Amino acid sequence: MGKKKRFRWKDKTERSIAELITEDGPLRAEAIYPIIRRLCQRLTGPEELSGRQLICPASVLVDQYGEVRLIAREATPAELAVYLPPEQNRAELNGQSEKVYALGMLMLYMATGQEKKGEAEISLSDARLLSLIRRAAAFDPMERFEDLASLHNAVRREMRLGRRAAPVLLILLTAAALAALIFAAWRTGGVNGAKAGDAAGYRPGYAEGYDRGFSAAPGMVVNAASVDSHSGSLSGNYAVGEGPTAAYSEKDVFFLLNGDILRMDAATGRTALLKKGSGAVSLQYYQGALYCCTPEKILRLDPETKKEEIFCERGGRLFIFEDVFYLWDSADTRYLYRIEKDGKSLTQISGAAEYRSLNVVEDKLYFIDPDKGGGICCIDPRGDETSLISSNPYESFCIYAGKLYAGTDYGLLRMDLNGGSPEILTGLPASSPNASDGGIFYIAGSGRTLEWMSLDGRTRFTVVSTPTSSFQVAGKWIFYQNEDDGGRLWKVRVSGADKGRAAEY
Repeated sequence: MGKKKRFRWKDKTERSIAELITEDGPLRAEAIYPIIRRLCQRLTGPEELSGRQLICPASVLVDQYGEVRLIAREATPAELAVYLPPEQNRAELNGQSEKVYALGMLMLYMATGQEKKGEAEISLSDARLLSLIRRAAAFDPMERFEDLASLHNAVRREMRLGRRAAPVLLILLTAAALAALIFAAWRTGGVNGAKAGDAAGYRPGYAEGYDRGFSAAPGMVVNAASVDSHSGSLSGNYAVGEGPTAAYSEKDVFFLLNGDILRMDAATGRTALLKKGSGAVSLQYYQGALYCCTPEKILRLDPETKKEEIFCERGGRLFIFEDVFYLWDSADTRYLYRIEKDGKSLTQISGAAEYRSLNVVEDKLYFIDPDKGGGICCIDPRGDETSLISSNPYESFCIYAGKLYAGTDYGLLRMDLNGGSPEILTGLPASSPNASDGGIFYIAGSGRTLEWMSLDGRTRFTVVSTPTSSFQVAGKWIFYQNEDDGGRLWKVRVSGADKGRAAEY
């Protein structure tokens, strides 16, 4: 008697998991379990993969009868970012915990067609499969299955439970259908009332649930950047283009897209148009108002009433540090001015310069000066003294908690404000550092992945595995230019969840 065919396709005897899901769509649990069970068997047998080969959709082949085999192939940086557990240093791939994590992510991919853990929470209705995925791909290695044998036994139990539960499930579904028909009319009023209640309670409930779940996740230490009521944006956001294009309050995120200002709920991610055709090139939030910097002037916009007024009649680069407004007249005098709170008068505080990545700490100006070879300079306007902090060439830097963070070709550098006590935090080239109380975000390596590091340097996490040209942090969210999508603006939570284009409108 021949084997029963589980999968049917023409012209091929086997396909990779990647081809199977791309061509036929996600699989049901009863098709996923046998594949994972066979993989567990093979990975503990003579066909075990070698140290530099990663389990991923492209390396697992399935034939028409559901038999699987593994092929030897080198993992790409993108695959490493998804199928290698976050605690690894990417040097070893053959440990039991690494294989369990990779199989958990493979189950997620087979079940949803996606490689985002948040997708499982949204798409999967099979609670047992979801629980299996959570356990196998847990962020904290202590929460994962101990080894492949433990995962194999769990899958076998699920397969047996599935066979036993089928007749019972059919009876329950029939009973539920009858009950639904009987009580349909009675429930109509309740459903209508529930809709109104859901609409009123969705945002606060979602926000509290997400924050509690995120903070309680085992091993999860990636935190949002807190709102600084004394500054308009994070220091690291000033190095991007014409300045910050994303700003945030306690509950909202504001960002520029195609010349328009959009408003997004920081908890739910829901986005709406706030102002069309604003002409702004940078955006900041300070004490309840949005400051929109255009080449000709600076506008102040009330997000609630949408009332707009001219704050300053002169344009340029706007900076807000420690409750003081600064304007760099980049197009004309190249002087740096202090703007009074009413916006009516300007006071020159420094001479003509480029003022790249300007940071102001205790009234001292820190910036990159191209005229000094791209080194970091410091000016004290009170004494008009200029000092060279570091003569090395830098693209950008930021300051947080009395430390200066700069990207270099040899790694992420941290040093005192006077240039002393330098320390290298990473072993790969780094650029565009953005440090806050939530940690340090930066672009790493030749692959230009967006990485996060804890302030003590002990924990790291890949937030975006695709090439990133620039990014800005806005509280719980990051906005970044996705090079794999033609440089379009994308958004992602600081945890790496809910990745997608910034807005479609």
